[in-house]
Amino acid sequence: MKIIRMPLFAILILSSVPYLVACSNQTQSLSADNQNLDAAFAQSPVKTDSVSDEKISSSKETAEKTGKESVAAITGKAIELPHYQPDFPPGPGKDLFISRCGVCHSLRYVTMQPDFPKKTWTKEVDKMVKTYGAHISKTEADEIIGYLNSIKGKPASAASH
Repeated sequence: MKIIRMPLFAILILSSVPYLVACSNQTQSLSADNQNLDAAFAQSPVKTDSVSDEKISSSKETAEKTGKESVAAITGKAIELPHYQPDFPPGPGKDLFISRCGVCHSLRYVTMQPDFPKKTWTKEVDKMVKTYGAHISKTEADEIIGYLNSIKGKPASAASH
């Protein structure tokens, strides 16, 4: 009896042929399914009362410009979530805080923070300027720190304990 020795890579190639054929057949099947879905969608497009045709067409135009399809362009549905601006108490520095800090991040982040001592608020504002490049002058930073301390500051007696 003669023993045939085959290199390992030849065995791997020969053993992968049935797998590749199966994948090829499956890809053709998926392609046919997608064509059937496209045809069905073209015959009866999905529309909702809450989404205007302008929103769908603008979404499709954006998808054409960027080369990416959005969910609204694909399904014809869009969801617009409400945006509730946090209500901050009046005080010196409020307008500066809103205009400078709200440029880079949601002001809601401040409402989620615990009460910090003034030293911590100073470090946070300095970090925003030095690390993240916030466009805040030193006098503006002092006013923002004062406002943050007035609305989310720890009382002086609690800060020392």
